[in-house]
Amino acid sequence: MIRSMTGFGRGEAKFKNGKITIEIKTINHKFFDATLKLPNNISTFEDAIKDILLRRLSRGKINLNLIYDGTILKDDRIKINRKTAKRYYEELASLKKYLGLKDDIAMKDLAALPGVLTYEPFEENLAGFWPKIKEALESALGRLVADRGKEGALLCRDLARRAKKIGTMLSVIKSRSYLNIEEYKKKFADRIKDLTSGRDIDMGRLEIEVAIFAKSSDISEEITRLDNHLSNLNKTLSGGGEAGKKIDFIAQELHREINTIGSKASDFKISKNAIEIKSEIEKIREQAKNLE
Repeated sequence: MIRSMTGFGRGEAKFKNGKITIEIKTINHKFFDATLKLPNNISTFEDAIKDILLRRLSRGKINLNLIYDGTILKDDRIKINRKTAKRYYEELASLKKYLGLKDDIAMKDLAALPGVLTYEPFEENLAGFWPKIKEALESALGRLVADRGKEGALLCRDLARRAKKIGTMLSVIKSRSYLNIEEYKKKFADRIKDLTSGRDIDMGRLEIEVAIFAKSSDISEEITRLDNHLSNLNKTLSGGGEAGKKIDFIAQELHREINTIGSKASDFKISKNAIEIKSEIEKIREQAKNLE
């Protein structure tokens, strides 16, 4: 399936501590260009998110916004084990009474005892967070890819209609290509008569001039190449995959050939159809910029 580069996808992942929402918007761009907006505390996942985006999207301007609603995202945490501290205090108070000591039991002494205070680095706090980010990301990407596919199908139908229109006009050019020579021969003969005041024409010279013109104005090779490029365009449209750059290249080649035909043409209808074909090719190139 040929996909557009324009689309939107949204995904969520819920858990007991909160909810993650990821929104992805994409527009046209020659290359892959991703901009991520993440909460400061989880910017560490930026490279991992981009790796997943690259596996699913080949090009386009990508804007991703991750929204977190919850309590798990905190800085490094220090926990106080109240039960342990209470047991220490009770035991120390009992020992103080037993020994007949008068010194107070200071907070700093309790805090220094094993198990009263525990330190939990922020990285460990995030250890189980990545699977939820990935879940929301995959969900958003699935919707985005489907949206780009839907848009791509519409663009493909439009391009196929334009390719068919070009084929119809090319058939007219084929049917009149011989007239390019006949029209010139007639015009040249009339011009000779005007210049010779109606006297007999040197048919030998006329045939030589027409032969020279025929060589320079023959469009059969251009027509053959146009046919091949048009066939390649239709195959690309039906083949799917990453086709934007290829379609743009084919359109350039189509334009090259029809431009040559237009410059060689002396028949009005050939010229007219060549101009209309060029117009369709320009529209194809514009549409190709929207394709992945």
